[in-house]
Amino acid sequence: MKSFTVSLTVLVLLVGAAFSVTDAARTHYVRYGDTLWELSIYYYNTPFHWEDILSANPFIVGVEYLQPGTELILPDISGVTITQQAYASGNSGVYTTSGTSSRPLLSSLTLATAGMVTSNPPDAAGYIIELNVEDEEMDFVTEVYPGDLVALDIGQNQGVAIGSVYTIYAVGEEVRHPQTGLILGNVVRVAGVCRVIDTSAPSSIAMIEHAYIPVCAGNLLVPYTSSAPVPVMASAVVDGIDAYVLAFRDPDLERVYSYDVIYIDRGAEDGLRSGDIFNMYKYGHEVLSPSGSTVMTTDIPVCELIILQTGTSTSSALITSISTTDLMCIGDRIELIRKQL
Repeated sequence: MKSFTVSLTVLVLLVGAAFSVTDAARTHYVRYGDTLWELSIYYYNTPFHWEDILSANPFIVGVEYLQPGTELILPDISGVTITQQAYASGNSGVYTTSGTSSRPLLSSLTLATAGMVTSNPPDAAGYIIELNVEDEEMDFVTEVYPGDLVALDIGQNQGVAIGSVYTIYAVGEEVRHPQTGLILGNVVRVAGVCRVIDTSAPSSIAMIEHAYIPVCAGNLLVPYTSSAPVPVMASAVVDGIDAYVLAFRDPDLERVYSYDVIYIDRGAEDGLRSGDIFNMYKYGHEVLSPSGSTVMTTDIPVCELIILQTGTSTSSALITSISTTDLMCIGDRIELIRKQL
């Protein structure tokens, strides 16, 4: 029988800290996907006061070390009025900075949840070993969701402390190249995020705070880190790339729609970078004409997409708009044509 005692006060404090903003808007509690650049935009209407926020919070080692739940001081800056409104929640997708630039950005949350087809999964700090530890009658559960508690195989001996936050990865199906049949690796998906609420020397208890796909026993854990947003089309990109669709972020989809994520067989070695934006086409095919001749049909525009993350030979991409009812399937051969903003 499993027996864990979790303080209700601790749970309330953790949930409240992660999602609160003070009425005076002079402090901010870090949430998933936050960056100093984004906070500067929302509170000062310009991204360029991120260094002032960093200076006002000397305990931050660097911009990539923002931890959800941390309270930040928002300094008074001469000549600038802090916006008296709650910080916008649910940062995701593509948005435009206000007042300073019309250049779209990819939010760090979109990037952090992209996943990848890779033969080298992230180095695991630990694993989820039990689900629903708060309910002794739920031993048959095979997946959990936000608010559920899980047991981790790491604890104080590995430097785990109450409040430690981990990204949860699920290593999925093996992927073969649609044309060559070569094994490219596995789909590694971001399952969610958990926060440690109790810990002992060998193990810990964590609460699932976000789940993008079901979280299961055996999912691996990596310390959560934040990253800066990525400008779209910051410089020239490669054009006219032939590629294949390898897999989808959602393993249950047969076809994808706007704001779904796909994985393709082109990456950094092909010149792709995070933030590159393309129109995607399906190639035409040969059709026998009544005249007896063979005619190649025109390439069909399918969607617009943005490269999220690149590996050496694969990338993840966010579909931003669909231009045809002929949706993509795994194995489709496509062409990426540079999109002009």
